[in-house]
Amino acid sequence: MKDKILSIQSKVVYGYVGNNIAELAIQLHGLDVISFPTVYLSAHTGHRPIHGKAVSKDLFDDLIAGIEAIDVLDTTSCVVTGYIGSEDILLSSSEFIQRIKKTFPHKLYICDPVMGDISTGLYVPDTVAGQLISTLIPYCDILTPNQFELEYILKHKVNTISGIIDLIKSNPILSKKTIVATGCHLEDTPEGQIETIIIRGEDTERIYSQNIDIDAVGTGDLFTAIFASQLTKGKDLVSAATKASATISEVLAYITRRGLDEMNAECLLRYIRE
Repeated sequence: MKDKILSIQSKVVYGYVGNNIAELAIQLHGLDVISFPTVYLSAHTGHRPIHGKAVSKDLFDDLIAGIEAIDVLDTTSCVVTGYIGSEDILLSSSEFIQRIKKTFPHKLYICDPVMGDISTGLYVPDTVAGQLISTLIPYCDILTPNQFELEYILKHKVNTISGIIDLIKSNPILSKKTIVATGCHLEDTPEGQIETIIIRGEDTERIYSQNIDIDAVGTGDLFTAIFASQLTKGKDLVSAATKASATISEVLAYITRRGLDEMNAECLLRYIRE
């Protein structure tokens, strides 16, 4: 039974980002999670000062060796990667995923290329962003960038659906992937709406949801966790992305109503549903 999701991303002492939110979202779908930390920080970047540091390569590799030794990878439905802020952990993650793909060729790999957003720009070093593009994206089946990350990967601003499609088709790597771009606002996006855009070969789907004007950290991590969980539970690509998008809107609306500036356990338990 494929009832586990392997998640490689950040871990914080306080807050709901990275694996903190992914673990909860996955578990609320009745699934187990194999969770690898890439950094261990006191809190997310919305809180200052931040303490903590990246996980060492020795520790990360040792954790991988331990998981490979107990033979649980066959029971995973997919692999998800999120924030990886250092080149050595990117390399280890890539090598690990390549081994998984070699052993289990049909194992789904969802890459959330966490490296920036429109409001802050790039928040990892250029070298890390470049290595992510060269060492992780080539091996993924599904890529879930936000609009800023998609533009960074494509090296081009995007404001029309035809422009996005043309750029992806002409990209030797992305043209072979399923792209699920989140938080998109194009020239023809209806007022008050925001889009999740799915591009898979010749097929394109645009999913609209309410654009709630709040910049809450961790929504991309939550989207990918729900999306991966929904796929694991047997939902098709569009249904999984629609469910994830709708949940993000519900969570953000709750935060706004309550006058909060970040997600909490109450809203996540209320709105994350299998």
